[in-house]
Amino acid sequence: MIRRLARLLREVARGLPDPDEDPDLGPFCTYLRQKYGRHALDLSPEVWEEGLLELIAETIAEGWDRYGAPSAARDPEGGFVASAEGPGEPIVVRASTKREAYREARREWVKRLLR
Repeated sequence: MIRRLARLLREVARGLPDPDEDPDLGPFCTYLRQKYGRHALDLSPEVWEEGLLELIAETIAEGWDRYGAPSAARDPEGGFVASAEGPGEPIVVRASTKREAYREARREWVKRLLR
C-alpha cells in the first residue's frame, strides 16, 4: 500500500510546476529534500517509498512518546474498556473482548496521529 501511495505522490509531484510550493505535497517534498539532500524529483520511487515509511513511523513514534500508547482493562460494568490520550479528545472504547477494545482504540489513536 505504501509503495503505491509513494509512487502516486511522486507522479503527482512530477506533474506540478513546483511541487515544493504545493500546499498539500510541498511539506512532504521538503521533508524528502531535508532527509536525502536532493530535490524530491531527483529521488527514485524507492526513496519516495522509504521516505513515506520513515515519516509515518516517525509520526507514530513521536505520538507514542508524547501521549503514550492505548491501554485496555476489564470494565467493571462488563466487557472491556480501552483508552488513549492523543490529539483531540481522549479515546474511550468499550467492547466484549480486551483484544477488540484495544484494537479499536489503537486504530483511532493512529488515525488521529496521522491526520
